[in-house]
Amino acid sequence: MSAALKIFLVDDHKLVRDGVRAMLLGNIGFKVVGAAGNADEFFSQMDEANPDICVLDVQLPGKSGMEIAETLKSKHPKIKILILTALKDDAPVKQCRDIGVDGMISKDSGKDTYLEALEALKAGRTFYAGQFTELLLKASQGKSDAMASLSDRELDFVRAFAKGLSHKEIADQLNISPRTVEVHKKNVMDKLKFGNDVDLIKFAIREGLSTL
Repeated sequence: MSAALKIFLVDDHKLVRDGVRAMLLGNIGFKVVGAAGNADEFFSQMDEANPDICVLDVQLPGKSGMEIAETLKSKHPKIKILILTALKDDAPVKQCRDIGVDGMISKDSGKDTYLEALEALKAGRTFYAGQFTELLLKASQGKSDAMASLSDRELDFVRAFAKGLSHKEIADQLNISPRTVEVHKKNVMDKLKFGNDVDLIKFAIREGLSTL
């Protein structure tokens, strides 16, 4: 009988961590070896826990789950990563694919989906549940129409804006004037028919332009 795969849970809600731990209790194929509420807690425990699979929430205080995933895939490529997200159409599937994330499921998934995802990763397969498979397929077909409508400089603006930078900070980063930043923002909002900043940030996440 093969040894149980070691699972590390990273979610800022203790209720979620406890729920997943309880769900896996008694399952001989998987063993929870650690749990953390943010990136600092995770990295302080990771070496000792030596997990085979990390289950990461996308939205965490401080570093996001995507940033943790990127670090893991760079420094510990053998560790499998399963992303949990409450996002739907705005889920960052393209960024997950580019980073090399092994799976993604919704946070409201039932026990069967969790176990199916973990079994897939255990077998060396990827697992993108339900609608995430469709989003991944669309992302694999190249730039979306919305992305294609923006110039390279406008995309640079969107990346900087999604980081939460002020207009002056964006101007300094892109080596342009604050007035040009305002022009870029107006053009982007007009092209994408967005009514507010939240729409623009969601777009940046969905298209893999932001790790928020």
